[in-house]
Amino acid sequence: MHNIIINADDFGKSKEITFAILSAMDLNLCLDTTLLVNFEDSYHAASLAIDTNKKDNIGIHLNLTEGNPLTDNIKKERRFCNEEGLFHYSKNERIICLSTSEKRAVYEELTSQIHLCRSFGIPISHADSHNHIHEEPGLLFIFIHTMKKEKIPFLRITKNIGTTSFINKVYRESYNSILSLSHLAGSDHFGNTSDFVIFPPHPKKNSITELMIHPGFIKNDQIIDIYAKENLSIKLPEIINGNNLISFNHLKR
Repeated sequence: MHNIIINADDFGKSKEITFAILSAMDLNLCLDTTLLVNFEDSYHAASLAIDTNKKDNIGIHLNLTEGNPLTDNIKKERRFCNEEGLFHYSKNERIICLSTSEKRAVYEELTSQIHLCRSFGIPISHADSHNHIHEEPGLLFIFIHTMKKEKIPFLRITKNIGTTSFINKVYRESYNSILSLSHLAGSDHFGNTSDFVIFPPHPKKNSITELMIHPGFIKNDQIIDIYAKENLSIKLPEIINGNNLISFNHLKR
């Protein structure tokens, strides 16, 4: 038996996504979600989470890749924003190191997103990031510093179930070791639902696997993952059956 955390990313990105995620949580298909604070439905999503007694299971989905930044300095940094001041992101180039001004701008933006999330009434139980931007080597220690300073107990590890190249495997093992040494790793394994079904990690005693989902819309009363195009109303019960579904909020620091 595995201890599994199922987290729905992109809470608050749109009303349709918000509703799909809350429906999944109401059905106990997942217990956790992470809030995008700079999108159209963020405040509404936070309010609904509070009204339905879910606020303690809401983390933050930190964002440096899409939409409108909260702070001005990062709008000047072309690595992160275009000339209109909107986030833009390309996976074609890894972020290896940052200039002093980029580091300052990233820290200001992350901190502002965290403070806005808390102003909505969300305590923030854990953190991850939009498009997994926190996995970039040049951003890792800024994220770690921010988590420590803002007293956020968990930052998502990088994917370590499923198949990948040898180089990616070495990098991911190193990355996850740094998070563990920083006491920010909330799980031992991370991947998506297909990874877990095909390549489940060997369950060690009390180990935890986090699975990422993206409920996007509801069709014929079925919750559909917007990226994987999976029917989560069918797939998640199959995964949960025989495993122990827990929340980041269950974990103690």
